Amino acid sequence: MKSRDYICFNGEILTVSELHLSIENRSFRYGDGVFETIRCFGNQPMFFDLHYNRLFRALAILEINIKSIPSREVLLKRIESLINKNKIFISSRVRLTLFRNDGGLYTPQSNDCNYLIEVSPLNDNKYILNDKGLVAVVYNGMKKSPGIISPFKTANSLLFVLAGLYKKRMGVSEVFILNADNQIIEALASNLFWFKGDYLLTPSVSSGCVDGVMRRVIIELANKKGIRVMEVPGVSIDEIMDADELFITNAIQGVNWIVGIDNKRFYSSKTINIHRELNCYIYN
Repeated sequence: MKSRDYICFNGEILTVSELHLSIENRSFRYGDGVFETIRCFGNQPMFFDLHYNRLFRALAILEINIKSIPSREVLLKRIESLINKNKIFISSRVRLTLFRNDGGLYTPQSNDCNYLIEVSPLNDNKYILNDKGLVAVVYNGMKKSPGIISPFKTANSLLFVLAGLYKKRMGVSEVFILNADNQIIEALASNLFWFKGDYLLTPSVSSGCVDGVMRRVIIELANKKGIRVMEVPGVSIDEIMDADELFITNAIQGVNWIVGIDNKRFYSSKTINIHRELNCYIYN
């Protein structure tokens, strides 16, 4: 067996080839599910409580029976066991997907759910800041509307698929997502932060961005360091072009800095300090 050949489906460890999902699968048919992506160092998931709490909030919104998934302690042990089974020793990316049981058309027959845990290896035993800054563009083809499911990662991700295709077509390394008010609220798979003077700003969750785990961690870190954080209802392209520094965050990569939008270039000194504080934080 090679690394990543084992998955965990409803508590049972299987090889990838042993997993068989029905064509009635509601995640496939209707995008009726949610997922979490979790960074692990060794076999220890980072910020697991934040992931687990966001997952519970998403299930409540989707009216999926919370009792049909394992407890925090059981799920944590199953993630650790799967990492060990796959013989991943340094670092890994875990994807936890939950989807409602088969049956029904738009209206489900059951509100119980299945869960699937996948794991893939990463090479670094800490968060690594990108050496080369990202160059970003704004995606205008589709807007994200704030609402009860916008803070969560759902199985219906067509907006992000289209934005990813646009990023590839434009030959850039990042893309910004707009909300219905034409305000930039996040990046393709990350939350957005920027420095302006003495302030660190970020779009509020009410603007429509994902309620990111790393977003919460960075806000907590900044507050502890005496950095004034301001949550705003998105940001216009003119305002973001006037920023001193920009960076994006997610649970897998930590912090990535943005060097440019169009012909505008940005600094990175404060972002480097945020990145350093993050690595200090996880090892304390």
